[in-house]
Amino acid sequence: MNHSFMAAALSWLLLLSVTNAWADGPNREEVAPADGPLGSLVICGGGSLPQVVLERFVELAGGDRGRLVVIPTASSRVGDSDQAEMVSRWSELGIGHVSILHADNRTAADSATFTEPLGQATAVWFGGGQQSRLAATYVGTATERAVLGLFHRGGVVGGTSAGAAIQSKVMIQSGSPVPVIATGIDLLGGAIVDQHFLKRNRFNRLLQAVRTHPDRTGVGIAESTALIYQRGECHVLGDSFVTVVSTNDGPDSLSVETFGSGQSFPLPR
Repeated sequence: MNHSFMAAALSWLLLLSVTNAWADGPNREEVAPADGPLGSLVICGGGSLPQVVLERFVELAGGDRGRLVVIPTASSRVGDSDQAEMVSRWSELGIGHVSILHADNRTAADSATFTEPLGQATAVWFGGGQQSRLAATYVGTATERAVLGLFHRGGVVGGTSAGAAIQSKVMIQSGSPVPVIATGIDLLGGAIVDQHFLKRNRFNRLLQAVRTHPDRTGVGIAESTALIYQRGECHVLGDSFVTVVSTNDGPDSLSVETFGSGQSFPLPR
């Protein structure tokens, strides 16, 4: 069955079966974007990324004047040949300068020498793999602080699959349908990000994560799709859907909405 149809149908059924938290609450269009970081997030659901998503990331990175740092630590493949391929791939997309930053341990990740390239960067990209590797190596270190600094000063942080999950502080590390929660990087602070959302049938685990953390908005991103976040506003780009799960009056009161490419919604950080 077509994933787009599945997403739309699933969201419609859930809207009929759960309390719509927005029915008696504020109109979503009236929620003003919160002041906050000047930068952007490009959070991708995994799979093959459409050219339009990659081009948008390159544009936000500064194009041929951009300086991109790729962090491939989530992957088990970070050898020299793999790193050379990453540099080549991003350079072909038009970014002016590309470098790789990979730490084997937290001591290295907490070093000023290691994080120096991030001070000059306009963009960071977290590759796919296992988000637990990213969290174990970088959360709470100078690398995390440097990434947050880049975001606050106007740079763009992107990532796909594990590189998407790491971007919310309340991070789904593993598990389905019961999520194992860990700590990610506090980029999209008001949300819980889940990826490969439709293909891997992760709806129930996102619902559970939001019930456990009702102060957070669940954001499920399908493959070949990206969520572009800028100062409280989210824009969907790509081939499929982003599903948003939120609460209003507690964990038993859920709102489920689905947004397709070209659509936007507010998400205060």
